[in-house]
Amino acid sequence: MRILLSHRYFWPDSAPYAFLLRAIGEDMASDGHEVHVFASKPSYRKTSAQTSPKTEKMGDLNVSRTWVFQEAGSHVIVRALNVFLYCLGLFFKTLRLRPDVVTASSFPPVFAGYAAGLGAKLTGAKFIYHMQDIHPEVSELSGGAMGRGIFAKIFRMLDNQSLRRASAIVVLSEDMAQTIRERNLGDLPIYVINNFALDSGEPLGTPPPEYAKPAGKRRVIFAGNLGRFQNLGVLSTGIARCFEAHPDLELFFLGDGKALKDLKEQWEGNPQVKFAPFLPLDQAKPLIAEAEVGLVSLSEGIYKVAYPSKLLTYLGLGVPVLALTEPVSELSRSLTQAGLAQVPASPAPEDIETALEALLKAPTKREEIVSWYDATFSRALSTQKWSQILDDIS
Repeated sequence: MRILLSHRYFWPDSAPYAFLLRAIGEDMASDGHEVHVFASKPSYRKTSAQTSPKTEKMGDLNVSRTWVFQEAGSHVIVRALNVFLYCLGLFFKTLRLRPDVVTASSFPPVFAGYAAGLGAKLTGAKFIYHMQDIHPEVSELSGGAMGRGIFAKIFRMLDNQSLRRASAIVVLSEDMAQTIRERNLGDLPIYVINNFALDSGEPLGTPPPEYAKPAGKRRVIFAGNLGRFQNLGVLSTGIARCFEAHPDLELFFLGDGKALKDLKEQWEGNPQVKFAPFLPLDQAKPLIAEAEVGLVSLSEGIYKVAYPSKLLTYLGLGVPVLALTEPVSELSRSLTQAGLAQVPASPAPEDIETALEALLKAPTKREEIVSWYDATFSRALSTQKWSQILDDIS
């Protein structure tokens, strides 16, 4: 089959999905499919120079990129223009290529799926909607502009049209699948396929020496986007309750995001809290792997509309996990049933303290974590499930 994979960001951009989509495409190509990728010029961060060619052959992948403005730190009008430019380009790419299958993820929210789904309808292609999160529900839960009033109604209406056009809807958890079902759109073709630990395709690099774990320290790490819907202020307050009893304990934030300023105001100057900027994946992985505990944190209700990709990176590296999310979530239940993580009974600081103390006293063996990850989230399993979808819709 001729398959068009799409996302706003693609390798060498550093967004997590940029790595994931390359792996999915390579696996589809190895199965004998003709795989094309449509993305924008690298623009995820200020360090992303727009030097990649407009079209190139990347192994077995046929990659084409549309021009957009450099986005990091830009005005909201620039970001809106980029959404328009990318989605318009995706729509016309679908019309020109006339693939058998076209995919879109949920970024840019709502509009990427709508552009790909409409292009698929006009060309007779099958449309796969790969939902990394669900909009406008994410914005409704986190207080974003897309989740308010008439905007939420319009975005849900557009997204419902994309869902109805889809030959397959791929979500990351049963909780997300239930959220889609609650829109009452009938019997939708929903598949649950979680992601897998990201791989940049490059050898592991050497992180800056100032961020290496000091000798004699035990490190608790939060790696990735420091977002506002991740309850990081509450999480760090609970962890700090362990500092006095464990002077060797270090809370390490690796990454950046909208919550960084508030976190620095709360903790900068504390000798047991350390910050490091965003690092490329090949440099971040060694820092994650040497930590004693990996942190996952979601605000109330977010588990219904998203699944944290950092969790799979922790598990793939054998790092024990403290997961601050509702105990009823699939994420919490699967980890606790496997004995791989501690989940606080509530977001109360004392419950977070209790969970961390339990991990510090009796950490799960790393080889057990890696073994469970391989049996549950590995790339090989994901490849099998994607192959099944292609068989089902062909």
